[in-house]
Amino acid sequence: MVEPLVSVVYNTLLSNRSKLNSVVRTVVTTPTHNGISPNFFNPEPRRVKGKNKSENVIPEAPHDRSLREWSSSNSRHLFLWPFHTHLMMLDELLRDEKTTPTRMRPKRPPRPRPRIIRPLLTSPNHAFQRRHASFATESESTSETALPDISAFSRIERRIQRFQRIAQLPLAEVNLHHLWRTYESVKNYDMSLPSKMNFLDKYLSAAEMQYQSKSENLMDELNVPVENALGILDDLKQAITPGSRFDHWRLCLLARAYALRGDLEAATDVICEADDKFVALPLAFKTGTAYAYNMILTSIRRYSGNVRAMEYIGDHWERLYFYLYIKMTGHDKHPQRNAGESLRATATRVAAEITEPLPFLQKKNWNRKRREDIGCFFIQALADVHFGTEAHEVLLEMQQLDLNVDRKYKFMIIRSLAQRTPTMSSAIALYKSIPPNSEHDVFYYQLGLHLYARQGDVEAFQGCFDKICAVAEPSADEIASLIHGHGMAGNAEAAEDVFKGFFPVDENGNRMNSPRITHYAAVINAHARKGADQKALSFWLNDLSKAGLAPNEFIFTSIINAFAAVGDFESAMAVLDQMRRAGVRPNAVTYTIVITLLAHRQDPMGAEAVFKRALKEGVVPDNRMIVSVMNAHVEGGSWMGVIRAYDYLIAARVTALSLEVYNTLMKAYVLIGAPFSVVYKFFKRLERTKAKPDSYTYSLLVQSACDAGLMDIAADIYYDMKERASYELNADVNVYILTILMAGFLQHGDTIRAQGVHREMQELGINPSPITYRTILQAYANERSKESLEIAERYIKTLIDVPEKERTWKRPKYDSSSALQHLYGPVMHGWSRMKSPEDVERVLQELQNSGETPTLGNLTALLDVYRLTFNIDAVREIWPDILKLGLKFTAKDWMAPEDNPLQTTRGVRGNVLCVPLSIYIDALSCAGEHTTIASVWKDLRGQGFSFDSHNWNHLAVAMVRAGQVERAFEVIERVIIPYQELSINSRKPRDRSPSSPLLSDALAEKQEEDEEEEDVPSVPAVRSVHRQIAAKLSSARTRDMEDFQKEADHSDDFAYHLHILHQISPSWALWKAHKATISVLLMALNSLHQGRLVRPVNTDEEYDDEDDSSQARDMLNRIYNNYPKTLQLVLELDEKERERLSSDEYREQYNLE
Repeated sequence: MVEPLVSVVYNTLLSNRSKLNSVVRTVVTTPTHNGISPNFFNPEPRRVKGKNKSENVIPEAPHDRSLREWSSSNSRHLFLWPFHTHLMMLDELLRDEKTTPTRMRPKRPPRPRPRIIRPLLTSPNHAFQRRHASFATESESTSETALPDISAFSRIERRIQRFQRIAQLPLAEVNLHHLWRTYESVKNYDMSLPSKMNFLDKYLSAAEMQYQSKSENLMDELNVPVENALGILDDLKQAITPGSRFDHWRLCLLARAYALRGDLEAATDVICEADDKFVALPLAFKTGTAYAYNMILTSIRRYSGNVRAMEYIGDHWERLYFYLYIKMTGHDKHPQRNAGESLRATATRVAAEITEPLPFLQKKNWNRKRREDIGCFFIQALADVHFGTEAHEVLLEMQQLDLNVDRKYKFMIIRSLAQRTPTMSSAIALYKSIPPNSEHDVFYYQLGLHLYARQGDVEAFQGCFDKICAVAEPSADEIASLIHGHGMAGNAEAAEDVFKGFFPVDENGNRMNSPRITHYAAVINAHARKGADQKALSFWLNDLSKAGLAPNEFIFTSIINAFAAVGDFESAMAVLDQMRRAGVRPNAVTYTIVITLLAHRQDPMGAEAVFKRALKEGVVPDNRMIVSVMNAHVEGGSWMGVIRAYDYLIAARVTALSLEVYNTLMKAYVLIGAPFSVVYKFFKRLERTKAKPDSYTYSLLVQSACDAGLMDIAADIYYDMKERASYELNADVNVYILTILMAGFLQHGDTIRAQGVHREMQELGINPSPITYRTILQAYANERSKESLEIAERYIKTLIDVPEKERTWKRPKYDSSSALQHLYGPVMHGWSRMKSPEDVERVLQELQNSGETPTLGNLTALLDVYRLTFNIDAVREIWPDILKLGLKFTAKDWMAPEDNPLQTTRGVRGNVLCVPLSIYIDALSCAGEHTTIASVWKDLRGQGFSFDSHNWNHLAVAMVRAGQVERAFEVIERVIIPYQELSINSRKPRDRSPSSPLLSDALAEKQEEDEEEEDVPSVPAVRSVHRQIAAKLSSARTRDMEDFQKEADHSDDFAYHLHILHQISPSWALWKAHKATISVLLMALNSLHQGRLVRPVNTDEEYDDEDDSSQARDMLNRIYNNYPKTLQLVLELDEKERERLSSDEYREQYNLE
């Protein structure tokens, strides 16, 4: 377990954090303005002008006034946009905020600041000085020594202070109506020009935020604020010196107001006038221009679409270029501190959401240079949002059109492609196609080092490192990349050697050359990738502490990832808790790892609880984090949760959805058992989007074809993908698709073609995974013969006799089952079906001798064989161990009550004991232990476990065996049939614009609205042979459904058919009375018709049969009156069986005398 490692993290590192923390000194400087003249908003004692004072006042020169306008606001600085020139290491541990929906960004409390009321006047303006005689009484106006009215002064000051407080609120908290009313209360109090301009800027910014956050009735809500702003701007025109900075500011605000009103032509004319009129104005003072263009682009995008917005960018490229590639930063408190970034973000979103960039590269009204610039901007925009494949396609199209592309854009593509494993080979191929400028091209070899280190190609990244060293001493980042590369290659020992070579230990035991935290992160990550090697991790954590460093988020995330990789949820959560105690904030990647682990545990409610915890801690979720929650719902069979997460991503107005989103949605279709035709149409529609199918997409399509029994089509899909792999970037043949194809052939009895797939795997040099071997062993077990199981065991022996270091198969990531458990599992279940408890016990002992602990599946196989051999003592002995594992897998004690609004104790994963419970009920009822069944059922319900249709069917049979026939009919009538009817007839509404991607939020709202409404219990994702049945059933059920066939009306909605399917399949098929259950009820009914009561089985209690006839008749009457639907099912089976069987066969089978 995790205790030793946590102790190291806590005791060694966290107990003396004060010694490790450096002192950070913050120097705060306050800008000052010279020559600010006093007025009412900056009150000072007035000097009384005596009679002998000269009344001649030198008038202010126009140019002096302009200069003061220039000096009255905060200075802005120009920073050139830095391209991606720095090395990146451990990108899988870095967060990605570029595609984060704005609505999911958590609100952080503002830092406490001194309450300082700043004067509204920030620049001198002698021409507007007054004596404020309007605020004096009549007597005071005649006396130069009279004091002002204190009450009037206080009232006005309170209004001013209220206006200042509201004006300083964050934009998200500004109420336009209240802001305007407050402004009207002070606008006549001699407000300075900068004050009015600052207010107007804030007012329009708040209106723009409202414009971007709402989608309907925009003009009705914003018409008044826009007209208010235009009115102020018109009034200020006479007060502003032409050609001054305030004139430029006014034109920018005017353009923004026009854009808000939808008058894009006027907005463009005004901002172009400002650009031409102030061409000599330094870029540092052109923040307003960038924001005006941003508002124009936003308006075009909303009303005319991305294509028209991109055309606007191209048509005005010469004006927009500077603002797209600079970062203009003002004072930290200014609401518009990153004008260039805001414009660039909008333009990037426009470019990234365009599915066909080619027409822009071929525009005849643009010259060659313009088309090259736009093409490069497409590449940069797509690379920014991690659409590396699409960016590469733009590059290829530009090369075909003979358009020049600077290599820095190619490097952007390479880095983006390298972010995902499926496109790593494409990144390397592109890198190899770019020759270095010279032998001393350090930047080229730095990129190669980063790229090959991520791939784990030791020879390649070592070569790049040597090239760098030939020019200069390697930097700290380059050494870290070298260590990281050995870790990615799976050689933690080599990573250690590199670390120790650059940072040896001196005679005092201290590390030389001052290793950085990134070096420790790389070597710890190298060990973490091998699994939870607590000894090695503890050593390096101690070494980290001795070096005077404290673990950061990368270190903790690497350790959490190590435990997650082996499915050790408890240890991962323990380290996460220590991370918080250490004051290290988990990031989006940290929480994504935990959510992914919960997904593999089929616990979507737990995943949502972790997601909510992250939001409360101020983590900004990226798309991957949201998709991981979506995948948790897929794995748990929570189809409503899948649809809600997808609808949120669509409605959140982020950039075009990534392939990962579509693959997760397609996976839901496959696991729910959707007809192959539906999955195939999904695939073809996906081909027309920006997210091109990859190997995983093809694997899902092959899986769907195999489930439908269409093996020839499955093979054709594979060969089509294999052909495309020669020219497409992300369609490489891998072990997953070959394993799926092999399993399909084996399940359909085609061993010849299955062997062919295995040979092809060997010819391609692809190492089988434990799942591949499990598939082969499962085929042997399915033959249900002693000989085949013995062959399977010999096959396992040949695999495990290979030394562990030489094994090519590894434990599947995030899987709580080890590789050996995957191998032994099918054999144990095979011996169990053969009713051989000795062999099951022997194989389980071999597994334990290998250092593995039994899984729930292993113990279930043992329980089943004891049931089949009527060993009730062994059944009772093993059940507590099974219950203990079930409690462990479903415990929610790590979840805070506030993170679990539905107060679920087990979640969707609460059905983990459904299979062993059915076996246990059957064994107990056969043994006559009827009271024990009731006790077990009550205990499991009290502990929060859920029951599926199989449990209720077994309970009904157990009721008959206990002699409680009426209770058995009641179970079918009151539980199974209502759930089946509810799942068939219900049509749940769909919220296409959810405010949250979390299903728990929707369910909490539903509970508040209607606490009495009962929903269909959640159904687990359909697996293996059951998925094949579900696919056939759903095909038959949806064939004639009218709204299911309305595909043309929902061509843009990829989740439409899933919304229909999750209401009819597989839950409607699973929630039904089984034929075996109805057969037992038929036998009981026949017994009652013959005047005989059903007696409990295997009991020593004696009964008097004299009253049987009357009691049986009374019971029959109650059954006919109280359970008509169940009785109908029994009578329908009776009619079919009488037709199928002869009279004697029927009497013998159904207990007739």
